[in-house]
Amino acid sequence: MKLLIPILLAGFARAEMFTLAHPAEAMPEKDTVVWSPLFQATWDKLNTELGGKPDKVEPPNELMAKLDSFRWKADAVMSAGSWKAWSGPATGEFLKRVNQEAAKMTGESEGPFKLSDESSNNRAAFGLLDREVTFQKEFLRSRSEGLKFRANGEKTPVHFFGSRDVMSGELRDSVKVLAFRPVDRSFALQIDCKEADDSVILYLPAKAQDFATACSWIRTWSEQAKSVKSTFGEWNDARLHELDEVRVPYVDLDTKADLAPKLGSTRIHNNLPWKIIRAEQLTRFQLHEKGARVRVETSLEATPFADVEVPRIIPRRFVFDRPFFVFVWRDGAEWPYFGAWIGDTTALRAFPQG
Repeated sequence: MKLLIPILLAGFARAEMFTLAHPAEAMPEKDTVVWSPLFQATWDKLNTELGGKPDKVEPPNELMAKLDSFRWKADAVMSAGSWKAWSGPATGEFLKRVNQEAAKMTGESEGPFKLSDESSNNRAAFGLLDREVTFQKEFLRSRSEGLKFRANGEKTPVHFFGSRDVMSGELRDSVKVLAFRPVDRSFALQIDCKEADDSVILYLPAKAQDFATACSWIRTWSEQAKSVKSTFGEWNDARLHELDEVRVPYVDLDTKADLAPKLGSTRIHNNLPWKIIRAEQLTRFQLHEKGARVRVETSLEATPFADVEVPRIIPRRFVFDRPFFVFVWRDGAEWPYFGAWIGDTTALRAFPQG
């Protein structure tokens, strides 16, 4: 296999991509799916702005329950200096401050956030993650051949980067083998990066699983790696060696998701009902031979019921004073089991005069 540098990556028609708000959500396993705890951090900020977790959610909402009960240490999980979450009144003044701070983080001329409904009664929360990491040692690109990627019953050649022979040996100090399980053809690699304690972990499971399960396995293997003794060149060698081969597809995704439909229940905070009127996430991610780049933007807005505009009520009269139909119909049935057209007064009871 010759590993050279391509000029451009061939693209494919973009299928729908999915965004999850919580790692334990059901996985649409035949599609590309993204999840970032930045949404959780933004959700937590909104809860704080509303006075804490809700006293009640009506009707019960499984996703809201997962988000409200999630336990984590955001500062330990998120990359220091590369993320932030804000919350406050949904006003132009608050938005201006958020965008100024976001622009300072990204080095761009202006921030990315907008309000869908500017109101001092509403509450808004925003989150930003902007991080680029560089592998301690680069892999090589391939342009002489593609990687046949198998999905949904098809094999599709894709661009990839990787290593083999001597180069794999040169990567020994920067690539850890967290798991290699020949029995079910699953494995996981940890690629160390130059930035702080960041790393990129690649995990190919034996079968599809949700993010929470995958993360659990990674935590288990990472902990085991601290105590397990391995022998150079053996199947359980914790580092790459000269006979190892690595092939990784390039990844380049850009997706925007509207999560509000999944968060439609009423949330009671301090006896005041709130509705989530906006929940969006924009995700961009690239993986290449030098490292990875991730950009996530999250936006949440909530409105109190008292601030909801009450539509004008138009009085109506439903007076059946001329021929009409009447039916008796079972719920869900295709046809009524009784119907009548009242075309005259034959079937009507007369009202006595005088």
